[in-house]
Amino acid sequence: MGINFSHEQIGTVEKYLDLVYKHNKKFNLIGTKDKKSILIRHILDSISILKYEKNIFFNNVKIERILDIGTGAGLPGMLLSIFLNNKLFYLLDKTSKKINFLNLAVEELNLKNIRIIRGRAEELARDNLYRENFDIVLARAVTGFNILSELTIPFCKINGKIIFYKSKKIFTELEENSGAILKLGGKVSNLLEIRVPYLDEYRTFLIINKVKKSPKIYPRNFNKIKKQPL
Repeated sequence: MGINFSHEQIGTVEKYLDLVYKHNKKFNLIGTKDKKSILIRHILDSISILKYEKNIFFNNVKIERILDIGTGAGLPGMLLSIFLNNKLFYLLDKTSKKINFLNLAVEELNLKNIRIIRGRAEELARDNLYRENFDIVLARAVTGFNILSELTIPFCKINGKIIFYKSKKIFTELEENSGAILKLGGKVSNLLEIRVPYLDEYRTFLIINKVKKSPKIYPRNFNKIKKQPL
């Protein structure tokens, strides 16, 4: 992938892999069971965005606070925090089991630049403590991007970025549903493709710029988001 890592960073990632493999069944973290698949499908995939870090994380906007929504086992936020230790990462998940694993992993890996939040994105995005308070918002999920947009864009500051980890299907989704991003105060900035080593499919990153405030009516409650997507 053309990314340079230190021996210490590689060692921390190896410890993370061991933790996920060891505790996967107990905490119901991910569907992938064997170490090799966890490494390729989840770890390499999560850190593949670092190929573009100079464009995304070190541009003219001062990047300090990064939110990972629906982080699960800490994918991608916990892994990115290992390589971007001068940034503060907030990992959000609604499931208590996953929160318990995240707390364990933060302690075991001695990660100082992580804050863990338990809650629902559609509720916390209405809280002034979190709303439009992050420089970058990440989402690595299989949910349709119009639903993801409503759950993520309200968290992002104006001039910040929202980044979705998606497959090539995103090109079709954008053609059909791009209006959702505009309604929420965002504007598509870029689509970046990368081939993750040993993974058959390509990873596509959808980069959204936050250009204006999100209307106060968003996000709606999750039933409405799901039944009547923007």
